[in-house]
Amino acid sequence: MICVKCRKPMLTGEFRMEQHGTDNSIYHAYPMATWYRNGKKYCETPQSATLGFYCPDCGMMAGIFPYTRPVGFIGKFDEDIDDEKDILPLKKCPECGAEIDIDYPRCPKCGHLYEAI
Repeated sequence: MICVKCRKPMLTGEFRMEQHGTDNSIYHAYPMATWYRNGKKYCETPQSATLGFYCPDCGMMAGIFPYTRPVGFIGKFDEDIDDEKDILPLKKCPECGAEIDIDYPRCPKCGHLYEAI
């Protein structure tokens, strides 16, 4: 792997996340690798050791975590909830004229059945 910082070859080894504490190891917190972008957490992994790379020229260290799980909604689903946008469009029943949600297969007032196209 080539270092993204200085563009020189990196050494391959084991990347470990370790918990160091000052409480004489009475309290043990489990390590969790997480990935953030602009202050928002996107994914995490419970792995504490994985394939790692180290650049002896500039000190860059990187770990490759192949098993991660997404946290919350990311990518195309990453939007603020907008109640106006989340309202279903309405359709008018051809028999009784009632306005109902577009996803109703049958009119709840008169029973008119909408056929699938």
